[in-house]
Amino acid sequence: MTQETPADRKRRLARNRQQARRDRIKARRAAIAAEFVKLEMGAGTRAALKRVCEAGQFDEAEALTLLIHSAANLARRAPKAFAAMVEKGKA
Repeated sequence: MTQETPADRKRRLARNRQQARRDRIKARRAAIAAEFVKLEMGAGTRAALKRVCEAGQFDEAEALTLLIHSAANLARRAPKAFAAMVEKGKA
């Protein structure tokens, strides 16, 4: 039986860590029923998203998630306010 060299040990441990990381990511995605969404947006929408990200110091995915959930809560709690917000956004 051959002795594992320090370099081989380092590679094996790195492989194990990376596999554990991939397994955690896969389990998390399964737990929240994650889906990838491909989205096309214009320059104005991109600029608006950038402003939101900068103002809240969010990354794009986090900003979109928070905006979607906030809009859904507003639609549930105050449908008229939601309708007014949507109309204002169309102008």
